[in-house]
Amino acid sequence: MFTLIDPWAVLVAAVVAYVIGWAWYSPLLWGKPWNESRGNAADAPTVMSPRILLYGFVNTLLMSFVIAVMFALVDVFSLVQSLQVALLMCFGFIVTLKFNELIYTNTPPHWGRRAQLLFLIDSGYYIAVFLAVATVLWYLP
Repeated sequence: MFTLIDPWAVLVAAVVAYVIGWAWYSPLLWGKPWNESRGNAADAPTVMSPRILLYGFVNTLLMSFVIAVMFALVDVFSLVQSLQVALLMCFGFIVTLKFNELIYTNTPPHWGRRAQLLFLIDSGYYIAVFLAVATVLWYLP
């Protein structure tokens, strides 16, 4: 099964996903409301150490690899099917876990605007990333 996985496609998918993450959480898109929903100042700079950036990339690389393994297991045969499998995985695992974080948060109000905004921004990011990784893995066999 692992011989069916192209490591270069997984690497490119991880880089694409990482760039999406950089843009998603930057001031260009959702950085300001994301910071506010986390209780930070809206214009607070997000300073990441090289170690955190490396861990984030390794995590993204692992996620891309697992998606590639799932594609090999279910034998996707079209772009539409790869997007469907990616969305199923994302909603079945990531979005449900993010929703649990929303309902079991320790910071009241649990259903407040800040908690909901954080859920929507983070879930939207993962949906976008899973779709991008699925697309890259489909086009780079």
